[in-house]
Amino acid sequence: NYAALIQQQINEDKQNLREKTVYGIQLTEEKLNDFRDEQIGQLKELMDEATKPIKKITISEDSEHK
Repeated sequence: NYAALIQQQINEDKQNLREKTVYGIQLTEEKLNDFRDEQIGQLKELMDEATKPIKKITISEDSEHK
């Protein structure tokens, strides 16, 4: 079960305190070849979202708004 695998990896990460953790499983070229083009596109979008830098939001006080 994939959810159980992720939970196990999260628990191991908490115990090991590794700097860089990779979650999930590696997809072999054979498995990737079984995917439809649409699925590959979705995986790419998911990877892009999951690895993009975190934007920091700063809120400054504006004396004009009360």
